[in-house]
Amino acid sequence: MNLYDWNDSQGSFGRSYDLLGDKSIELINIPGHTAGLVATKITNSDGKYFLYYGDGGYGEKSWKEMVTSGISMDKSAQKKSLEWIRKESLDPNCVRSLACHGIEEKPEVFEF
Repeated sequence: MNLYDWNDSQGSFGRSYDLLGDKSIELINIPGHTAGLVATKITNSDGKYFLYYGDGGYGEKSWKEMVTSGISMDKSAQKKSLEWIRKESLDPNCVRSLACHGIEEKPEVFEF
């Protein structure tokens, strides 16, 4: 069963959903922690983007040190997803990447 009608091929698993058809908002499949987990990538007209990877990692430390979460449906897929998160987060066009459990995160407003 697929939760989305994948219509693009972003991410390590080649499954993403281009929400508006212009690559400005994409949901990218990052399985491992759970089967249906997606990251959200929001890209502006200059190619700069914000990446929200939710439960794809605990925060910046996860992708910097390749630390997967203790709860996983598939550790191999989780590691592959985390490698993609790391690559995207280090890309010069990535203005910010965030997880939902990042203890180092503080409320902020940013523009890009």
